[in-house]
Amino acid sequence: PVLISIGALIIITLTNYISIAKYVNQNQKKALASNNLPPSSSSTTRLLRKANALTSYWWPSQDDGGLMAKIYNVQHPADCSSPSTKFFVLRSLMKNDRDTRGLTAFAHAASSHLLHALTDGDKFKKFGSRILITDDVMWPMAKNCANGPETRECYFEPLTSCKLSDVDPLNTSNSSAFLKDSGDEYDRSIRTLYSARKKWFRLTGQKYSWSGLGGGDADHSTIFMLAATLAYYLRPNPYIREQIDKQLRQSLPADIDPDRTIGVPIRRSDKCYGHTLEGSARGELDCPALEVYLNGVKQFVDFDPLVENVIVTSEDKAACDEFVELVKKELPQLRIILNVGDVQQGTGSGSMLEAYVDQASNADVVVSALTSMHMHLRARYFVITSLSTWTSTIAVMARVYGFASEVYVHDVGRNRNLFSALARKGCEPLTGERGK
Repeated sequence: PVLISIGALIIITLTNYISIAKYVNQNQKKALASNNLPPSSSSTTRLLRKANALTSYWWPSQDDGGLMAKIYNVQHPADCSSPSTKFFVLRSLMKNDRDTRGLTAFAHAASSHLLHALTDGDKFKKFGSRILITDDVMWPMAKNCANGPETRECYFEPLTSCKLSDVDPLNTSNSSAFLKDSGDEYDRSIRTLYSARKKWFRLTGQKYSWSGLGGGDADHSTIFMLAATLAYYLRPNPYIREQIDKQLRQSLPADIDPDRTIGVPIRRSDKCYGHTLEGSARGELDCPALEVYLNGVKQFVDFDPLVENVIVTSEDKAACDEFVELVKKELPQLRIILNVGDVQQGTGSGSMLEAYVDQASNADVVVSALTSMHMHLRARYFVITSLSTWTSTIAVMARVYGFASEVYVHDVGRNRNLFSALARKGCEPLTGERGK
């Protein structure tokens, strides 16, 4: 009887343990799927969160540690009202309603201003960092925002926990100053510095000086710092995260293998010379024929016969549809993955997004664009035009935060500058390469 009782207790204990384990596992899966794990999660759970988000929303977070956490901590000081807390206010353009920059053009400008703030214009060792904060002027892409203010926070997380009420008003005290041009020098003892109201920005030479990492820029990679600042700026707010997650789940097949996937983010429409789209930026690219993109895909298929998928996205519906037909005809063995529900607004410019597609809101366009970027993080091989900031950004983010084991890029619209080189090969251009 004693043995029977002990056996019964063991069975009951095991049954309870299994039930608890199942409950924990089920709830852990729900947390992984929602990308909403607490900051105290173990590194194993953090890795599982990304692995389990192959076909759903995932984006780097301050909870992952590293540069994202360092940026977050600087941008979220203990006391925003302290006289020792210094600010760099990123101001909108003078004619803000005519600002035609697209998502990644805004992101690159903000990334550079963020590095300016973090290093206080390459003077961190003597003066420390500033908090980057944006003004509250209407952001062109956020016109008629239904889920927040008409600023970038309509779509993205705030850059800082500080408020504009914490900064010193312009021209009302000796504690504030403004830049006429981005490269101007300034008194770094000033508590609040306002940016120049221009598209361009100061280039930071000592990008790692604020990070606390020994060796600085000589020992650490530029691409990781630039990717981290871009990722920080492009953190979607909860509403946009939910929309991206929904669109990713509709678009990505459950069995997608990133190492066997090619990404083709086609940038055309207003990027091309001679376009006639009213309200968009001027063209700056002799857009390659779609057959040139196809040849790039064929090169990767010849290089790696294990390739199974090709992700095709574009803001230009006609170009996307035509390219899909070319792939079906020339490479029928490939599975074509499209951004289901993509608005394909026909422009990358930000000031008139809602004007090109009937019944499409700015939010629909932003969600579609961000979903396309997130989809391409699931590719290993890329065919891009690096003269496009959009496609170069996708390649850079895939190199640092993507799901594939490595990244290869074929550039069919070659540009020669620092960021294009990072997109193509993950490192800075060779001496003398930039101006060629």
